[in-house]
Amino acid sequence: MFHKAYIPYGGYYTTPFAKWQGSLQNENSIQLGARSSKKWFELKKLDPNEELDYLYLGITIGQKSIFYGSSWASTMMGAPDVPGRR
Repeated sequence: MFHKAYIPYGGYYTTPFAKWQGSLQNENSIQLGARSSKKWFELKKLDPNEELDYLYLGITIGQKSIFYGSSWASTMMGAPDVPGRR
């Protein structure tokens, strides 16, 4: 399974999760992640609809709207047709 999966050079990204106990503690992580990802796709001049096949949202602490989090995030990123799972 996933024998041909890879992360292309320069194609990696992570949300700024290190500040959750500080200035980001009142932010919704789904909205923040979607905004950050959208900016990243725009910066790289990539279309998320073309680059993403699937969106998997990993969670450790539930929060409001987490049940539909991956679909909500992909829509906010500009890729409403990308399926997802939490």
